This record gives sequence, C-alpha cells and structure tokens, in this order.
Amino acid sequence: MLNYHNCLTDDEKTIVSCWKYDGEYAIYNLPPQDKQKKEQKGIYNPDNQYNYYAFYDGDAFVGYINLIERQNKFSVGIAVAPDKCGRGYGTQMLNICAEIAEDINPSKPLGLQVRCWNNRAIRCYTKAGFKIIGEKYTMVTPSGEGEFYRMIKNI
Repeated sequence: MLNYHNCLTDDEKTIVSCWKYDGEYAIYNLPPQDKQKKEQKGIYNPDNQYNYYAFYDGDAFVGYINLIERQNKFSVGIAVAPDKCGRGYGTQMLNICAEIAEDINPSKPLGLQVRCWNNRAIRCYTKAGFKIIGEKYTMVTPSGEGEFYRMIKNI
C-alpha cells in the first residue's frame, strides 16, 4: 500500500525536476528546475502547490499527482518516476486519487487527458477505471502539438 502526503517538498521538486524519460516519453521531461522556479510554472506554480500529492512505497518516492477541482470535474495529472514505470504504481496512485477527490466532492468525476500514442498510460488509466470519452482531438501544450483522448472516471 502506498502512502502519500499533500504538497511536494523542495527535495521532492528537485528529484522530479531531474527525472528523465527515454525515447518518445522524453516529451514528459520537465524544463530545468531554475527555469520552472523563475517562471513559476510546472511544479513551481504557487497557485497549484496544494494540488500536488507525493506518493511513496516505503521510503521510495514513486511519483505524484496533481488534482485540481474544476467547475464540473476534477482534473488529474500524474507522473511516475521513470525507474518505477510499468510496476502498477500509476494505477495505485489513481485509485488513491479517486478516494481523495471523493472526500473533497463526491459528485464530481475525475478527468484527464492522454496522448493518443501513449498506450502504456492508457492501459494504466483503464485499469484504474477511466474510460475514453469522445473522439481524439488536437491540442497545443508547452511540449508541442499532439493528439489526445479525454478519459473520465466516475467516483
């Protein structure tokens, strides 16, 4: 069972800023830490600091979620440490995320966006009870333009 806490610590932000994903997953690498701090973006956006939850398996920091309550749903972002991908941590984190969201507001579903090519993430999200809704769409992100699916999980 994973344990977690709210708000990323400075040490956790440093660790996350150093995570490097390989191959096509490199698109998820964060900008350098000083740039995020200077621009107050990403994990250094002060408006989102209370939306982050850090997850641990024992003493090992395995990832984090960003849970933002919107008008009609919760938006979820998730990151699993590169060396921990493919071990079921994402599914566990999303299941705990659903419990957190339900405690905050049980009437709102969880929603997320996923790049259409990211089958690993889509499998993870499906295992956690998310379903693709609608058609794929194009969106421009800080890392470039891509095609995405919307996925929803009712809590």
